[in-house]
Amino acid sequence: MLKTVQLRPVRVLLIFFEIILGISAATHWVVTENGRIQPQMDSLFNIRRPYDLISFLEQEKRREDADRLYKQMIARKASIDSQWTGLDTAADIENRIYSSDQDCLLAGKPFVDIDLYASVATDGSYRKGVSQKDYLLDGIPNDGKKTVPDCKTTFPLDFSMHTFEHLSAMRNRANLTQHQEKGLIKYLPPGTDLNKFGNQIAHGLLRNNTSWLHLNLAAIYWRVRGDSYNALECGRRAIVTAPRQFRDIPLLTTGGILHAAKHSAEAAIILHSAIDYAPNQSHQHLALGHVYASLGDYNRSIACYDNSLKLAPTMHPARDAKHAILCHQKLENTLTSLLQQLQNILAELYTYQNEQEEWFKLQERMLWEEAHTSIIKMHQDLQDDVFPKRGQSCMKRGGDESVLTCDMVTDRQALVNNLQIDISVSLQLLSNVENQVKKINEQMIKSKIVHGSKDQMSKTMEYIDGKGSEFFSVFMEPTDRPKYYNLKIKKSSEEFEAARWPEKAQCENYKPFLEDTKKYVPAYLPPENKGYATHLFLSELIGLEQGKEHLLPWDEPICYTPKIFDEKYIPKSLLKATESYKNPDSALSPFLTSLVEDAEVAEIGQRILTATKSNVAAYWVLSMLASLYWRVVGKPRNALDCLQLALNSVPNRFKDVPLISIASISQKVNLINNALTVAEEALNVNPVEPVSNFLYGSLLHIKGNHTGAIHHLKQTLRVDLHLMNDRALKMLRFIACQENVGILNENS
Repeated sequence: MLKTVQLRPVRVLLIFFEIILGISAATHWVVTENGRIQPQMDSLFNIRRPYDLISFLEQEKRREDADRLYKQMIARKASIDSQWTGLDTAADIENRIYSSDQDCLLAGKPFVDIDLYASVATDGSYRKGVSQKDYLLDGIPNDGKKTVPDCKTTFPLDFSMHTFEHLSAMRNRANLTQHQEKGLIKYLPPGTDLNKFGNQIAHGLLRNNTSWLHLNLAAIYWRVRGDSYNALECGRRAIVTAPRQFRDIPLLTTGGILHAAKHSAEAAIILHSAIDYAPNQSHQHLALGHVYASLGDYNRSIACYDNSLKLAPTMHPARDAKHAILCHQKLENTLTSLLQQLQNILAELYTYQNEQEEWFKLQERMLWEEAHTSIIKMHQDLQDDVFPKRGQSCMKRGGDESVLTCDMVTDRQALVNNLQIDISVSLQLLSNVENQVKKINEQMIKSKIVHGSKDQMSKTMEYIDGKGSEFFSVFMEPTDRPKYYNLKIKKSSEEFEAARWPEKAQCENYKPFLEDTKKYVPAYLPPENKGYATHLFLSELIGLEQGKEHLLPWDEPICYTPKIFDEKYIPKSLLKATESYKNPDSALSPFLTSLVEDAEVAEIGQRILTATKSNVAAYWVLSMLASLYWRVVGKPRNALDCLQLALNSVPNRFKDVPLISIASISQKVNLINNALTVAEEALNVNPVEPVSNFLYGSLLHIKGNHTGAIHHLKQTLRVDLHLMNDRALKMLRFIACQENVGILNENS
């Protein structure tokens, strides 16, 4: 009876641990020979402080975490093995593609061995309209003196709009360096002696210093010598003097110079211009293909090579380069895919290693919590190889009463052995994967090392995409001289300068044809007058070649409404007067449509929006273009938003540009006093601009100040005689007839 009473609490306790704690009695508890229940010596629940329930519960939590981690590691290990199985090495992929891919076989050599700086030029001798007589390379004095072509001396040229002076490389041409382009000798007559050739060209230029053929040959000569500065000086002069039908030839030469000097993005702009002049010349497309390939824009380069091959099917450099690029793209895509797979495996292995470390920490903590005798026993068992592998084993266990038990090797010991092996394997895998990734990275950048530095690649590609920081700073400032650079207004020899002009008879004759001179005529001062190449902002700098439309849809270039308007120029009365005004300034349309040839106004609006979002140039200039758009479509209120934004960032020396538009809009809504104030401010900024003088003179005329009007209209005509289709001259004649002859008063 007593025995039954003593066993009941034990049974209740066992049931409690089994249900609440999930402990397996079969693996933790044993019954001695005399019927005593006690924990197994090597059980993880045989803890140091068996009376501490919290420690007991924490030990159980550690076991659960360890079991969970082990299951995760088993699944992750299987996943890693699956991903690793059958994975090729970078070398295997490279060998397979080079030996079997059709493009690789047609290329004959890897892309990295293609010379993308191979010299391309032409002397123009094959072109219709050019004969050998034009070269005049014979009759050279045989006095033993050898000279070289000096284009700067024989043909002075300070500045020209045709020579791409806005490009950074062109402005800094004196500092450019390039390799000797001896490959260009093949474009010269067979058997040409370079020293003799330079002497012949020099004498040819002495005979005719404006011969574009000799200037182009001189540029080729200096390219062969590796002198980019003299080559560019000769190329610039060849561009200026070449007839339109042959201008592509010196443009090809000049673009090649910049490409050889590693300014490939700017070379692309010049070569595009060459193709615009002569789209059917294969060499231009070949050269542009090399430029785009060196920039890493393979799709565009292939299109250029295709164009070259269509025009000249035997153009082997284009064919070889095209197939080499296609081969390279396939290799790059395959290696990129392999790289991604290896990076995924690498991430899995790092996670697996972290899980292993966490598991061992749990194991160490559980061992530390076990009773000291259990730890000693376990170490003895491991040292004596009691559990060399998982299986059944019987032994005599110590304690107060000896007991013989038969049990399986513990899961913890088996896991320790398995995970020790896994760590060794995983570390080896980590090493293998990291080496593989390193090799692939080297393969991926190999061509970029051969064809130019990563910095050059990124800068030039950003330029093509309209986002380059180096080139962005170029277009923040004017890239050309102002239209009225350093001009002082002087009296002219025109008839309106005469004291008694016009005669009474002339006024009578003009009377039927004179229109109302007080009628509003919209005025616009274009940023081009200040030296900004705005047509580039809406084409090349946003990645659109000539003749190509902007992708749909087309949105309007909306300027956000400024928080504050400068009431000195844009008072509330002006804002209110323009709110519902919807009369287009059609006379300004040519300013807008001239920016993009054969483009609709709606498309130009989208181009302005794209240029603004891409930050291709000075923000105030782009805001001016947006204001022009809104004036043309008849929404002056929107234009004022853009003009205020332009005022916020325009340099003081160019402030007259937005002020003239504001004054003109003020006149449009009959706020003449505000128009006069703003126009006068514009004249203070720059008193030479003819548009500013015309607008101020016409406003004075409206106010009845004919003397002031005549003065400013004459200033206008002294700078630009035919401003606004002779509108200024007609207005001056009308006012002069009123003042000097006293007729037409009925129209005043």
